[in-house]
Amino acid sequence: MPIYEFICKKCGKKFETIVSLGKEKDVFCVKCGSHDIQKCISSFGIKGTDKRTNSSNGYSTCSSGTCSLRK
Repeated sequence: MPIYEFICKKCGKKFETIVSLGKEKDVFCVKCGSHDIQKCISSFGIKGTDKRTNSSNGYSTCSSGTCSLRK
């Protein structure tokens, strides 16, 4: 089972959890219990850097602190 990184849209808490494929809808925020969360792309799962965007494959990551929902 893969480990995914999530950010809560309600409280802004960033967290990681192990999730079975197709079971993302069962994940909830570890701080406030909200199911209104977003799965982020983890930096460890991406190789290479796109020099034009200064990020891997053009995606921002929560672990780098650039997730658009981070408060």
